[in-house]
Amino acid sequence: MAILKELDLPQYKQSLRKAVKFLNNLNYSPVKTKYNAKGNWDAISIRGYSDDIGNILKPGVLKSDVKAEPLRWTSLYEEAELLPIKEILSHIPAEFERVRVMRLKAGTSIKKHTDKVDKEIKNGNIVRIHIPIRTSINVHFYLWEGKQQHHYNLETGKYYYTDVSKPHAVHNKWVEDRLHLVVDCYNNPKLKNLLDQPREYNEYNRDTRYDPFRGTSIEGKD
Repeated sequence: MAILKELDLPQYKQSLRKAVKFLNNLNYSPVKTKYNAKGNWDAISIRGYSDDIGNILKPGVLKSDVKAEPLRWTSLYEEAELLPIKEILSHIPAEFERVRVMRLKAGTSIKKHTDKVDKEIKNGNIVRIHIPIRTSINVHFYLWEGKQQHHYNLETGKYYYTDVSKPHAVHNKWVEDRLHLVVDCYNNPKLKNLLDQPREYNEYNRDTRYDPFRGTSIEGKD
């Protein structure tokens, strides 16, 4: 299976302008990891293990003190300004675990890391889908297969499967914050069929594009 794949799902029709404006005014919680020491990568919860939109963690992951309570939608799911988010989610043929909006602040990066700390992602029980809702060609996403580095631009209006058990990193060289809707789904036959379809996403042509990490240390310790 490809380490990054654009999923053949309907493009959402509603404008995200009001949703982005609304999301920009919320209080985000830093992602608690050593790869985010400066707190430039943060998130809010649309679905999770708490009613608190600031509680973005999962029980038993990253030394979380979140109790193993039933999953539930937070108040954000019913916000009128976020109706486009509902539309986006309606196209994904799966039951959801966590659903978060994850922000990477302008001019910052997420160091090279893996998401193997989540055993359900590691064993394939949960599939992670990224939907860019505010991004730019100046936001660079990297994935590694062994020593081979792949370099991508992810576009708004599209759904991407990413194998986050592989090392990956992000650099936001844009002047604005990047926002992604990050959806963790329980794997099922319909989703597996989508993942098996031959629809890989083309990466940057390195002969014509610069390396945004030149002179910038993004390496974290795995």
